[in-house]
Amino acid sequence: MIESDAVISRNPRVEYRKLAEGGGAVLLNLDTAAYHGLNQTGSVIWETVGEGKPLRDVVPQVASFFEDAPPALTQEVTSFIEDLVERDLLRVDHGGQAAKPTTLGAEGQGAE
Repeated sequence: MIESDAVISRNPRVEYRKLAEGGGAVLLNLDTAAYHGLNQTGSVIWETVGEGKPLRDVVPQVASFFEDAPPALTQEVTSFIEDLVERDLLRVDHGGQAAKPTTLGAEGQGAE
């Protein structure tokens, strides 16, 4: 789980392009040549993160784009950001050192 005061930033090796229709976008990781599609909400999150922002500031700004934000918005935005971190599209700065978490999602996996 990403801490709320952790700064989220874009991987500088990722290109972002808005699509003409539908409000979505495409991300291209230049290191892996993998494309990732974003719907309108994903695009809003990407643009909100900008060059770096604490996670606690991202959710209220994303919520302001929608008339009736769902109650689970905080969890959904956090999960989406964690997914982008796993894919090395976003980075997390824990007190001055940007890092890609290596154990994201390890909690809750079955014990042997």
